[in-house]
Amino acid sequence: MKNQRSGMEILQDFIRTEYALGEVGLPWPLEHAHQRRHQKLLVDTGAGRFLIKTYYRRPEVLDALRFQHRLSDHMHQHGLPVAHIQAARSGKRIVEADTWAMELQAFVEGEAMPVNEETLRIAGDALGRFHVVCVDLPCPERDTRIWRFSEAPRETFAALYKKARARGDPEHCDACCNRIALFLRDAAHALRFETRSQLETGLIHGDWHSGNLIFRDRELKAIVDLEFAGDGCYLEDLSYAVSNLCIRTSTEPERLAWRTDTLLSAYQRHRTMAFEEALALYYAVGIKHVATVAYQLQVKEHVAGLDAGDWLPRLAQQCGWLITQAQALRWR
Repeated sequence: MKNQRSGMEILQDFIRTEYALGEVGLPWPLEHAHQRRHQKLLVDTGAGRFLIKTYYRRPEVLDALRFQHRLSDHMHQHGLPVAHIQAARSGKRIVEADTWAMELQAFVEGEAMPVNEETLRIAGDALGRFHVVCVDLPCPERDTRIWRFSEAPRETFAALYKKARARGDPEHCDACCNRIALFLRDAAHALRFETRSQLETGLIHGDWHSGNLIFRDRELKAIVDLEFAGDGCYLEDLSYAVSNLCIRTSTEPERLAWRTDTLLSAYQRHRTMAFEEALALYYAVGIKHVATVAYQLQVKEHVAGLDAGDWLPRLAQQCGWLITQAQALRWR
């Protein structure tokens, strides 16, 4: 009986045929990677290690990928670090097969951004430069008033509350829930549709978090995962950055303040935020943060090592700090 080749062996042969990279090893899955829209694998070759991304061969998917390549080139030309996209023997950077397509990116050695004062400055500076240098780059059009996580997460938060209450002190859970619910009510008003339509827009990254900022030896080596990039509201990128890099891992007011101030000060060296944008930011951060945690706790028991009972009081403290900052800004 003839042995059938595995999918990895077929992919290995395909890379050997399509790329001039010398010896090509057997690909293997990239550990701990989100495999949402495409599969991610690694492969060692005579020319180094590469990240393989495979896609469905659909016109809209390939058009989006071509835009990401143009954006990557533009970022590189303006001094923003990206992962090099490897050209095939044909000169193309997208290689198409029957029902699928793939690209190869040079694998960037490093780690997800560690959060400290130096890296926060670097991340804020890079985001500010990104918004400025990409301002006139043609990009996919979309409704800039609709963001991911722009709406208060009522259903997912209700599920988080129920899970926390079932495991903890009901009275304490009710008090925390009320504090978060009041914040979400105020945030929904501050970020109502009419307000969002007045905020400045341009090309945004769409997923600015530590896992997409690869550092090595205190240096930002690559900004990766451009799949959510496109026309959008700058506040969406800023809320992602502050939520993930400044708020998520702490409840201490002093630490929250210096992290946020460090990031935003570096960002505003390149682009100054309008007053309305700065005021709305703290509400946008809270909505994004609560929505992300609540969603993640729907699909797994622990997020960052904490369960729903741990997260509810934590979110209440973090939302309390955010609303204090928004109110202080309004009263200035």
